Amino acid sequence: MQTFATSMSNTVRWIGILTVVIVVVGIAIVMSRDTPATLAVPLAGILALALALSYALSPLRYEMGGGRLVIRRQVGRSTVELRGALVREDTEAFKGLVRVFGNGGFFAFDGLFYSRRLGMVKVAARRRDHGIVIQPPGGRPLLVSPDDPRAFIAAAVGEGALLSD
Repeated sequence: MQTFATSMSNTVRWIGILTVVIVVVGIAIVMSRDTPATLAVPLAGILALALALSYALSPLRYEMGGGRLVIRRQVGRSTVELRGALVREDTEAFKGLVRVFGNGGFFAFDGLFYSRRLGMVKVAARRRDHGIVIQPPGGRPLLVSPDDPRAFIAAAVGEGALLSD
């Protein structure tokens, strides 16, 4: 099994840090006001839960083996079949992406997005450069961003993916 890192870009890191600060300040304000406990506690819980879920579901690394790509998350994993999939590097893939459902920068870009160029696409990345589009047979395209895109593509081809233009 080969492992490929996906490190956080500075943008994602700063968005994450600012989000944590905003949520902590928001919780402190809500809890310190004369807000009734029946409103303050659930609101603080929702803010903390949203932040925790964003972090827990963010991609940690990519692993390839047995003809599959495994996206390891802080909690859990996703698997994509590489045999017969089309794979290509696309440095412009993140331009014009619109979030449909998911996380758009709190520790990662993860979820379902729309692009005029790619259509509906699943995204599991921690940075917006080094874009690689994987089109599994009979599935929705997947956009990932490993730190070493050339080695990632070579490994994907070695696992049965086909190079696409």
